[in-house]
Amino acid sequence: MDMDFGKFLKSPEYDIKIITYRDIFHAEALESDRFGEEYKKLSAAISMSKTDMQKMGIKSGDRVKISNNFASIVVQAKESKRDEPGGLAFMVNSPWSNSLVSDETRGKGIPEFKNIDARISLSKEEITTLDKLMKAFTKPI
Repeated sequence: MDMDFGKFLKSPEYDIKIITYRDIFHAEALESDRFGEEYKKLSAAISMSKTDMQKMGIKSGDRVKISNNFASIVVQAKESKRDEPGGLAFMVNSPWSNSLVSDETRGKGIPEFKNIDARISLSKEEITTLDKLMKAFTKPI
């Protein structure tokens, strides 16, 4: 009897700091088809340096789980075109990245979109749907 013990093992988690940004291609996809596949492909993704991806055993195209105290989402990993500093990752400003943003404003009145602390690991789960994200944003208080 051949059992797949790998499915019982949890993937190692790594600390990352996520920086969100705006992107012209993402903005175009948002305008042309807010809920379409192109928008989802550009939004439900995280860009990381080749060095970090190798260290974490992540390949471009892999699904990864990103978690912190505010949310847990699954997105697609992409290798950055530039060699980014270690420990930094980038996500376009979207419902996926916004779900990880703290509601704490530290007296500024604006949440911190540029400095999101999270943990990342490989995942076999499907990419988090926009429906699931919207339900999380609208949960009763």
